[in-house]
Amino acid sequence: MAQKNESAVIAKLRANKEAKSGTYEFPLEESGVVATIPEFINHGRWMAAQRIAKGDTPKAQAAFICEVVRFDGEKITLTDLAELMPAGDTMALLGEIFGGDDEASSEGKGQTDAA
Repeated sequence: MAQKNESAVIAKLRANKEAKSGTYEFPLEESGVVATIPEFINHGRWMAAQRIAKGDTPKAQAAFICEVVRFDGEKITLTDLAELMPAGDTMALLGEIFGGDDEASSEGKGQTDAA
């Protein structure tokens, strides 16, 4: 009896995951690199990043970013992120993924107002 008697909660969660199965682009201003971010943030990958970081939240966030985000289509390492990514780009990316105090609403992810 695989999914025949799937609960309403599981069905809603599955539908939410499927609805957010794509990615979106987030341009990084300082470096000019485009980050491709998944619409659905997988809890398991976040937990794995926390295990790697051993209680260091900033390191967990960085490990998560390196695992799920693509930079101009490529994956980078924690060392690359720390040594090559400008601090402003890292902070913007952290705010985009983990929710920051920026002006964009959750519906406007990846979009900025033209100035």
